[in-house]
Amino acid sequence: MFIILPLISLIAIFLLINKNSRDWRKSLIVAFTYWGVLLTVITEILSFLKLITFGGILVTWGLICIILISIYLRLNSQKTEILEPNNSFQVNENLKIPSVIKFLLSGVGFVVATIGLIAIIAPPNNWDSMDYHMSRVAHWIENHSVAHYPTSYTPQLYQNPWSEFVILHFQILTGGDYFANLVQWFSMIGSIIGVSLIAKKLGADLQGQVFSAVVTATIPMGILQASGTQNDYVIAYWVVCLAYYLLSTIEAKNSNVWINSFNIGSSIGLAILSKATAYFYVFPFLVWFGLYQIKRLRWQVWKPALMVASISLLLNISHYLRNYHLFGSPLGEPGEYKNELHGINILFSNVIRNLALHIGTPIGLWNGIANKLIKIIHTLISVDINDPRITFSKTFFVPGGWSTIGIYGNENDAGNFVHLALLITCIIILITRKSIRKDSYLVAYFIATISTFFIFCYLVKWQAWNSRLHLTFFVLISPFLGIILSKLKKQKIAILLVTFLLISSLPWLFFNRYRPIINSNNIFQTTRTEQYFSNRPYLKGTYTGAVEFLNSKKCSNIGLLMGNDPWEYPLWVLLQQNNQEVVKIQHVNVTNISASLEKQDSYKDFQPCGIIAMETKKSKQNKSLEVNFKGKTYTRSWDSPELGVFIKQNSGVRSQNSESDFSRHLENLTSISLS
Repeated sequence: MFIILPLISLIAIFLLINKNSRDWRKSLIVAFTYWGVLLTVITEILSFLKLITFGGILVTWGLICIILISIYLRLNSQKTEILEPNNSFQVNENLKIPSVIKFLLSGVGFVVATIGLIAIIAPPNNWDSMDYHMSRVAHWIENHSVAHYPTSYTPQLYQNPWSEFVILHFQILTGGDYFANLVQWFSMIGSIIGVSLIAKKLGADLQGQVFSAVVTATIPMGILQASGTQNDYVIAYWVVCLAYYLLSTIEAKNSNVWINSFNIGSSIGLAILSKATAYFYVFPFLVWFGLYQIKRLRWQVWKPALMVASISLLLNISHYLRNYHLFGSPLGEPGEYKNELHGINILFSNVIRNLALHIGTPIGLWNGIANKLIKIIHTLISVDINDPRITFSKTFFVPGGWSTIGIYGNENDAGNFVHLALLITCIIILITRKSIRKDSYLVAYFIATISTFFIFCYLVKWQAWNSRLHLTFFVLISPFLGIILSKLKKQKIAILLVTFLLISSLPWLFFNRYRPIINSNNIFQTTRTEQYFSNRPYLKGTYTGAVEFLNSKKCSNIGLLMGNDPWEYPLWVLLQQNNQEVVKIQHVNVTNISASLEKQDSYKDFQPCGIIAMETKKSKQNKSLEVNFKGKTYTRSWDSPELGVFIKQNSGVRSQNSESDFSRHLENLTSISLS
């Protein structure tokens, strides 16, 4: 498998870094960061040269592996001096690991290994992945470039792309999406290691570091997402790296200034390149870094600041420019998620409503009381709980039902009830224990992390799916929770709590709603094709029928007329599975700002032999007998309640029904409620 080449390069980078270090965890975190920077540079250069191809990717990674291995072998032949003090926990003959630590680490290993199994066996099937995460990768592969292209769904263009960059390389090297889910899984592993390092930097002993790792590994939203192709765990990992590099800078004082600044800039740049919510999460740590550097360097603070800013900008400059040239803004199209009202009462409202996403239970009485109480609070603070200026979803509600605690867990809106309860408890302990409050670094880290949540609530409208955007916060707060638990006087209680976290994680682990491993539709007994449609199973027959019809007509150039329902990735999978010829797919009759791209050489000569039209309620497209594209007429030749297939009129393809029969058929279809 050629996918081993980027992995070999990662291992080589790790070995080079670890050569002069005794802390393998730090070496691994730094290696991931440098590998992330390297992959970004490779992608942008090859894209500029239109070499996003199997040959281009293969040769590039092959050369990099040869160079890195050669450097390692050359350095390995020389006598190496360990430059760093032995300040990390080492397993050796003189050190005995307590059995409880072994048990907890085994539990974490079981959770991680099970998620990895799910990630490899199950295909990408998250709704957003079908809309844009995986669809944009398919377009990039076809276009040999990550440049913007005409599409009916512009988030495919302007959304931050780093996660998909990695999937792009994996998919080209393997010829399929079997390893697409591993990006989030690796991010989970990196986050678990990273929070244990943060806990160590904050003074935690071995037990505190392991407690932190357990807290991270058992976050319900994290468990559900780590086997899919969303990108919330990816951004969580890069922000964890930022927090660790910041603490390393403070510890190092005047040494390794440039290396630490480069690492901080890289982690910020990669976080922003992964997801726009990174701006909220990196800001408090940037303020902390800035204040520390001003105190230490005075007027020389501009030097590391310039390094951090330059690296962050360089990693994002290509994506910014692509967005600016098309949308007139480096951030792309303006979204509807930004709060339109601000104030203390609005902040208080959003904090309460966002926390409410994590307090739902299967107990209806509890959920009803919580809903009523929150509405009363909003009446007291004179805020409309459903005000569209601060609410993206139509109405506020406290999520309830079994899905909230993990049975058939949904990675889009699952709550972290137990972790929120643990956080509130640890905050109370921090307030009441003077000895803990004296730990200035722990308190500063807590303030920075809590600030990320308040900034999020201040700027972002409430919606039912915000809980997945909170994943980064829950990962960042894990070292604080682990340390507080390790400082409890009765450690038996702390051990029972983290053991309970491991046990309570099992429902989310086994009953992922779209990638379950225990039920009649589990990933082992359900075909891969069926799993692509886990979110919308009723579309499987429709999509399959449309593709079979196009294959029967030997049609390989296919236009997509998706309207407002861009659920297109399964079409790519089916068309590429069943068509022996090279399939070229392009959006047609685009009406948004990306329509201007149809005039470019890469797209202006596209002439589809068939057009697939999405005709669901969400698409807002009416059924018609024909479609016109570039002066050509395409006649409706196959239809279903959700899709229509149009064949070029002059291609000699005969419709399945006469026009009169087809008109009567359309009248019957319009009486059916479309999904």
